[in-house]
Amino acid sequence: MRFDKEIFSGELGEAFYSSRCLVFPNGEGYFEGVKGLGDLSETEVVLRFSKLSVRIVGEKLRVGKFLDGDLHLCGRIRSFQVEDGK
Repeated sequence: MRFDKEIFSGELGEAFYSSRCLVFPNGEGYFEGVKGLGDLSETEVVLRFSKLSVRIVGEKLRVGKFLDGDLHLCGRIRSFQVEDGK
């Protein structure tokens, strides 16, 4: 399964699942197939995949672990947006 153009917009009230990501109600997330990181700050992270990027907005964001394309993002994810290209 691939990311849709509009996966999520707004407050996270329940767990969100896609074949490449899992976002928990506490705001943390797990992502598969991550090729690299773009912007990285406490309020914004850009994850790069092979054919798209995902811009994540939140609070106190930080990378917990990043190994072999699997990424654990700590903090509180508020929203994310899929962007075409790298």
